[in-house]
Amino acid sequence: MGTILIVQADPELRLEWSAAIRLRGLAVVEVGDITEAVRHAREGGIDAVVLDSMDPARSARALIEELQRLPEPPPLILVSSSPQAPEQSAHLGAAAFVPKPCAPEDLAMVAEKLISARPRNILDEDTERRMRDL
Repeated sequence: MGTILIVQADPELRLEWSAAIRLRGLAVVEVGDITEAVRHAREGGIDAVVLDSMDPARSARALIEELQRLPEPPPLILVSSSPQAPEQSAHLGAAAFVPKPCAPEDLAMVAEKLISARPRNILDEDTERRMRDL
């Protein structure tokens, strides 16, 4: 099971998206702004971030910069209705782009595929340490 961080200012839309993602067996952390998103990402345990952005270049860039500082940055899924968003998401290094409006189920499917394709560290810290010492 993976954990998705949803960054969405609209509480109703955030609830719809999180419900659809939970139906796919994934855990969800819901936040309303970039500051909260950065805090949760720094705490760890986030496998992917869904960002709904009215201004994808500015808010996505701020979040990506913070995510890149992490030892294992989670991939970003950018959701936007901006005509420039597909190009901006590629330029920003987003792992996926979902155009708005979108069905919550479609967003959940993209998140699930992204998490299932992401390599995961299945060893705990003690096991990793022992293996390095070999």
